Amino acid sequence: MMFLELLRVAEQTDIETREMQNRRLTARVMRARQREERRAEQALMDLAWSRLC
Repeated sequence: MMFLELLRVAEQTDIETREMQNRRLTARVMRARQREERRAEQALMDLAWSRLC
């Protein structure tokens, strides 16, 4: 019985580790998208401003 419990705990730990890594990856992707959006907005503003001047 102890061995099966140990296996279950080890499997649960693996699952939690994978979930944590997925969250980190998702957060990294989200930040990259936000940076890309900010750059695009800035480029549009620069273009609009240059046409006004």
